[in-house]
Amino acid sequence: MKISLIMATVNRTLEVETFLRHLDRQEYRDFELIVVDQNEDDRLASILLPYGSRFTIVHLASERGISKARNVGLLRASGDLIAFPDDDCWYGPDLLRSVVARFAARPDADIVTGRSIDGTGADSASKFDKTEGPVDRKNVWRRAISYTIFQRRNVGVLVGGFDENIGVGANSIYLSGEETDYVLRALPHCRAYYYPDLTVYHPSPVARYSPQVIKRAYKYGCGFGKVVAKHRYSLPYKGTALLKPIVGSILYGLFLQFPKSNYYWHSFLGRLRGML
Repeated sequence: MKISLIMATVNRTLEVETFLRHLDRQEYRDFELIVVDQNEDDRLASILLPYGSRFTIVHLASERGISKARNVGLLRASGDLIAFPDDDCWYGPDLLRSVVARFAARPDADIVTGRSIDGTGADSASKFDKTEGPVDRKNVWRRAISYTIFQRRNVGVLVGGFDENIGVGANSIYLSGEETDYVLRALPHCRAYYYPDLTVYHPSPVARYSPQVIKRAYKYGCGFGKVVAKHRYSLPYKGTALLKPIVGSILYGLFLQFPKSNYYWHSFLGRLRGML
C-alpha cells in the first residue's frame, strides 16, 4: 500500500528538517510526502532538496490555514492510505510499517488512530486511552489527534475535506478541533479503530503557561466548543466539558499556580464561547 503524508507547514524549518530526517529512516518505503507550504518565502527549498532523491516529495503552496492546506494536499494525494503529520512531529522507524500491518490485520477499518507521545514516551497534547478499541463519539477526544490519524483513500471521498472555518490559521476564533470534526463526520460512514501502541512523537504544546499560551487556550477552547455544538452533543456532556476547566482553574488557584489557573479559566471561556 502506498501512503500519502500531507504535511501543512508555516514558520518552521528545524522542525521540518527533523521530520524529514526521521522519515528517511522508515523501514517501509512506499510513501510520498506532500508538503503544503504556507510560507511567503522559499525557506523550505534547501531543506527539501537533499531528500528529493531519497523519496517522493510533492511541494505545494496554499493560503494560510491548516484545514485549507490539508484540503489542497488531499486533492494531490495518490496513496491508498493518507495521513496528516504536523510539521513538528516525527516518526519512529517502524511506524509506517506498523500502520500498514494494522490495516492489513483489520480490513474492516477505514481509519486507524494512535497515541501522541513526547521524546520521553509520555503522553503529549492530550490524555489518551490506554486500551485499544473502536473510536466513537464519546471517546474520539481521547483516541484521535490529527497527526496520529491514518485513513484509507475512500474516507476523503465520503467525508469531503476539512472544515476550513476550524483549525490553526483559520479566519475565525476556532483554532482547534478540525480533525475531531473530520473524524466525527466520517463515523456514520466509516469504521475507526484506536491502537495506543501506535505512537507518533510530538512535543508537548504547553511547556510553560506564558501569556501567549494562555491566549491560545481561549481560541483552542473556542474550537472545542464549536465542534461540540456542531455535532449536537448532549447537555450533560457539554456541562461536564465546561466543568473540568473550571475545577482546574480553582484548584491551581488555591495552590497559587496563577498562570496555570488562568490557562484553565481561558479554556473554559473559550469552550463556552464556542458552544454558544
